[in-house]
Amino acid sequence: MAIITISRGSFSYGQKIAEKVAEMLGYECLSREILIEASQLFNVSEKKLIKSLHDAPSILERITHGREKYLSYIQTALLEHVVRDNIVYHGLAGHLLLAEIPQVLKVLVIAEIEDRIALLQQRHGIPRNQALAVIEKEDKHRTNWARYLYNTDVNDPRVYDIVIKIDRLKVQDACEIICCAARSEGYQTTVESKSIIIDLAISNHIKTALQSVCEAEVFVKDGLVHVKVSAQKIRKSGFISPALQMHVGATLQNDLTRQIVEIANKVPGVKNVFCDVDMPYYT
Repeated sequence: MAIITISRGSFSYGQKIAEKVAEMLGYECLSREILIEASQLFNVSEKKLIKSLHDAPSILERITHGREKYLSYIQTALLEHVVRDNIVYHGLAGHLLLAEIPQVLKVLVIAEIEDRIALLQQRHGIPRNQALAVIEKEDKHRTNWARYLYNTDVNDPRVYDIVIKIDRLKVQDACEIICCAARSEGYQTTVESKSIIIDLAISNHIKTALQSVCEAEVFVKDGLVHVKVSAQKIRKSGFISPALQMHVGATLQNDLTRQIVEIANKVPGVKNVFCDVDMPYYT
């Protein structure tokens, strides 16, 4: 039992390899399905999720952290499948979305530029220069996206366990190499790692669901949830006595605590919720 991510440049046979590996191992193969599930789970348009994975962040998003919000939706939906184990994920940046899970088999598939151009031309019937422009633009987007959001180079071989070049090695060869590695002891899910994955999935789901309510730190161990919320600022609208400040602050603190507990308890696997919400303060 293993979790496999297959990263690749556009038109580098990654999807074909992922689907074949999943077939050979009897695993679930995932990519776009995660976007659909994330869209339904958090009531956000699939178009926005696709954009969050495709384009480099705009200046506005760098200020508001909008891209990170959409990525957390995708990560939450992906972790729901990872909990069930035995998956091959070939969506963008799977190795980054699952970076906290140590036994993930991270694969990078690369191909010669001429082979990629030929594949794109074959699929869409476009001239060579147009195919090359599409590939170069896509590669630039992926590089900028990963560098900004994860401070990493998606082409750095050090962040993968296996790098396979499709040339002398064919698609079938690549699949056999990946399957062999997936069956090795180092990538097998253990009781301990399964527990870590479950807690991570719960923690990520709760933190994502709380984004519209407050910024919170979430820690989960064996289904027991601990949520920490630092003091929130309240702007004065006029004179307010210290006693009234304390009353309003305590009311807001209690309301937020109830809201957090209600949201967290809706997440499957939660056994109990403990909240530490600081008293808000006036500015």
